Amino acid sequence: MDQAGNRIYDARIDGMPNGNSGSVVGYLQAPFAEQGIVHSGLQSMPFEYNDVKIPFYSEAQRGFDSAADRTACNADTLVLYVRGTPSNKLAPQYIAIEDTSKRGAAVTHPDTAVVAASKWTQWKMPLSSFTGVNLAKIKELYVSVGDKKTPAAGGSGRIYIDDIRVTKPASGQSRCRAPRDHGVV
Repeated sequence: MDQAGNRIYDARIDGMPNGNSGSVVGYLQAPFAEQGIVHSGLQSMPFEYNDVKIPFYSEAQRGFDSAADRTACNADTLVLYVRGTPSNKLAPQYIAIEDTSKRGAAVTHPDTAVVAASKWTQWKMPLSSFTGVNLAKIKELYVSVGDKKTPAAGGSGRIYIDDIRVTKPASGQSRCRAPRDHGVV
C-alpha cells in the first residue's frame, strides 16, 4: 500500500505541492493512509483541511486516466462515508466532478457539522444533482472542505473519507457493478 508510486497522495492532488488549497491528503510518514479509523476494507483517506489562510478552502483532486462512465449499469447515486472529530471547526464539505469538456458541478453536504461527527456518516448524492456534467465522461473528482466559490477565513481539522462509489438504489441492484474507487478519492 505504501510503495513509491502507489501512495495515497500519488493519485490524489492536494494543496501541499502547489499551495492551491489548504489540504493535505495522507500522512507525512508511513503508513500514509489511515489504517485504524476505517469504515470498511484496510484503509481510509485522512484529509487535513486548513481554511484559516488564503485560499480559504481545502480540496483534493482525483484524476482518471481515461474518462470514467459513472452511469454504467444504470448507477444513479454517488456514495461516500465521512468521519471527523468533535474538535474540528465546522465547515461546508462538498464533492465536485468534472467531465472531459471541463464542465463541473458540486454538491454540498447539507450539514456543516458532518466534519465534526465522530462516527462514520453515509452521504448519498443522486448523480442527477451534478447538473450540466456528462456523467459518462468523468475526468476529475474533488473532495473539498470550505467554500471555493465565496472563500472566507474558516477553520481547520482532519476528516476521513472511505468507500467512494457509484451505486443503484437497493431495490434495483443487479449483479452488474458500477466503477468503484474503494476507500479513497
